[in-house]
Amino acid sequence: MTTQFTYRDYRVKTTLPVPVATGLVDDCLDQKFELIDALKDNSHNYVARVKTSSIADLILKEPRKRNRRLWERTMTRFRDGEALRVFDSHTKLEELKFDCPKAVLAAELRESGVVTDSFFLYQYQQGTPATAKDAGRVAHELQRLHSLGYTRGDPKAQNFLIHNDKVFFIDFKLSKPAVFKKHSSRMEYAHFLHTMPEGIHYLPESERNSTGFRFAVWLRRSVSDLKQKKREWRAYRQQPDYARKKRTVLIVLGAVVVYQMIFSPSSA
Repeated sequence: MTTQFTYRDYRVKTTLPVPVATGLVDDCLDQKFELIDALKDNSHNYVARVKTSSIADLILKEPRKRNRRLWERTMTRFRDGEALRVFDSHTKLEELKFDCPKAVLAAELRESGVVTDSFFLYQYQQGTPATAKDAGRVAHELQRLHSLGYTRGDPKAQNFLIHNDKVFFIDFKLSKPAVFKKHSSRMEYAHFLHTMPEGIHYLPESERNSTGFRFAVWLRRSVSDLKQKKREWRAYRQQPDYARKKRTVLIVLGAVVVYQMIFSPSSA
């Protein structure tokens, strides 16, 4: 059962009793938790395994980039922020009889009607990332989700954990497309194959050979190639000589413009 309330100006959703939940909010906002392991700490996300005063083993996730990105903030005028939507995804996935880490609490702070800060807590889930030998089980669960009309988002192999012969979904946000439902599920399965190509053997042959699925694979590969080129371009821009080359090009272009302005004959 999910409870909602406001505490310290944060809107809170939780599966815990309110007194326990308020203690967790205090621990997070006042950083009173014990850090077990910092899993990710960059400009995009903060993800850590923590121990709080009331619960021993939790994952704390703060979507930093989404909290501060202007267009994402604008969208929160009309919908919940990232943390609450991920919380809802976890509870919905459990309702659909899939395995995932138990949602514990999500909180968001609004200023002038938009979300400016949020965080999400869920129970730490034991398990190992799925490998090629787990392709059949993972493919079955992903296809079962698609058959219900949902996609999970970011279905790479490491976002499925295997524990006690069960497949656990992690790092997901459920979506139920209103249009292009079949294409959306095909695109997601093509994305899954990008990191676990063995999954192709567990797709029905009629679907595997369909024009729609072949198009989804081609489109997914094209998108991946573009993203790779974008990453390479960013890496190139960070090289020490990039700034020097850029200045040289600008100086040369500026010199050409000045030369044309000063020495080119004026038009009649």
